[in-house]
Amino acid sequence: MTGPRKKLSEIKAANFKSRHITLFDIGSRDSVLTEYISEKDISYNGFDLEPLDKSARQWDIEEPFPYADPHPQIITMLEIVEHLKNPWLCMKNIAGIIEPGGYLILTTPNPAWSTSRVDLLKSGYLSCFTQSDLDLNHHVFTPWPHIINRLLTDSGFEIIEYSTLDGKTKIFDKNLKGITIPFQLIARGMKKMIELKDRASIGMSYGIIAKRIG
Repeated sequence: MTGPRKKLSEIKAANFKSRHITLFDIGSRDSVLTEYISEKDISYNGFDLEPLDKSARQWDIEEPFPYADPHPQIITMLEIVEHLKNPWLCMKNIAGIIEPGGYLILTTPNPAWSTSRVDLLKSGYLSCFTQSDLDLNHHVFTPWPHIINRLLTDSGFEIIEYSTLDGKTKIFDKNLKGITIPFQLIARGMKKMIELKDRASIGMSYGIIAKRIG
């Protein structure tokens, strides 16, 4: 959560200065993001299809925004887009409520992750997009970066920043153990080779900051 917290502070400092900011956290669940917002002039509003926190409100983002709140200057969607059955419709509704010039912070699992590519060779499925992820986590949309880019630009956003999250594969660590060590080392070596060739493969998730045009 350090990344989104840092970006919230940087965006506010660089673009809004002393102005009071309204933030919508889409897919807020238990509103854990509030633990990482220290700025007193950021007004947090949580929304979820099935809120776990009493302060959050219910919103199915396949439907237009049902409340009369002021337009937010910042919207967060942390690990949400992979759950959407109709991403273009949902993003249209998001774009319709954010203030022009406002910022969207989005994170999602990285299909290009080196581990995903190795898992695809081994099992035929990308990490985070297996049958189990479909059944238990409702991962119904595979968010390849070029598709998310199109989703955002089609919805009236300009991408400001893209970065992968989590970090590089380590050849040796405390998880390397058991009789399968040789096979683990081979897999890790393959991941390192992928990461050296393609920096977009470094990290289980990636994040995008986009600005609403208009």
